[in-house]
Amino acid sequence: MTLSKRAKPSRAERRDTDASKDPTDQAPASDEPSDVPPAYTIDDLAANTGIPSRTIRFYQSSGVLPPPDKRGRIAYYGPRHVERLELIGKMQDRGLRMRAIKDLVEQIDSGEVALNEWLGLEDQLSSAWVDDAPKVLSRAQLDELLGARRPGFLADLVRSRLVQAQTEDAYLVPSPGLLQVALQLEDAGVTVEVATRASEILQKHLGKAARELAGFFAERAGDGFGKDASVAGISDAYQRLRTVGLESVRLIFAREMEAVLRRMVESGEAARIEKKRRRRSKRS
Repeated sequence: MTLSKRAKPSRAERRDTDASKDPTDQAPASDEPSDVPPAYTIDDLAANTGIPSRTIRFYQSSGVLPPPDKRGRIAYYGPRHVERLELIGKMQDRGLRMRAIKDLVEQIDSGEVALNEWLGLEDQLSSAWVDDAPKVLSRAQLDELLGARRPGFLADLVRSRLVQAQTEDAYLVPSPGLLQVALQLEDAGVTVEVATRASEILQKHLGKAARELAGFFAERAGDGFGKDASVAGISDAYQRLRTVGLESVRLIFAREMEAVLRRMVESGEAARIEKKRRRRSKRS
C-alpha cells in the first residue's frame, strides 16, 4: 500500500489559517519599555539641545561633560548629558570660564558642593550692591536731566564717557549715579575733567581694596567670616556686608579726607593753594 504525499497548502489557504489564529497567541511587539531612558547619538543630542556637535566634543575633551556610553562603535548620550549641558550653559551665562566650570562640576559630582546651594551663593555674590543700572535716554530726556548748562557741557560728558552717544537721538548713561555726582560737582565749580580724574583715582584704589577684601573674606569663610561654614551662613555674612561695607567705606573715606585736609592746613599747603589761585586770577 502506497502512502500518498500530503498536498502543500496553497497561498490562499495559508492566509486563511493565519487569519483564524487568536491575536493573543501572537508574539508581543518589540517596543522598548517606557521606563528605559532615551539614548541619543551625538547628532541627536545636538539636535535636541541646540548645541553643535563640535561644541559637545569640546566639552567632553575639557572634562566638563561625562563620556558617553559605548555600544559597539557607537556612542550614546542620555538625560544626564542633557542636564549637564543645561548646567554648563547656565554657568557660562553667569560668566564662569571653562576651568572654573570644570572645577565646580567635579565638586558637584563628588558631593562636595550642592548645586542648589552654590546657585544661591552665586546669586548672592553676583547681585548688585547699588541700584545704578545703565540707562538709554533720548536727547529730550537727557536735556531734561542735565537742565540748563554751559555750552560744551554735553561734549565734556561724552569725552569723559559719562554719556555715550548711540544714535542721533539715543544716549547711553553707563552710571546714572556717577552722572548725578558730576552734575553736583559742576554746580560747585568742579569741572567734568577734574571729577572724572577723581573718579578714576577712587576706582583704582577702591578696586584694589575690594579685591584684597574679597580674597581675605574667601580665605576666612566659615572661620571668622560667617556664623559657620555652611552656604547659608556665608551668604548671610555677604548680605550683611552689603550695607555695613558701604557705610564703612563712607566713614573711613570721610575720616581720611578730614585728616589729609587738616594736614594741608597745618603744613601750610592750603596757603600755597590760595597763592596759586590768585596768580591764575591775575592772568585771566
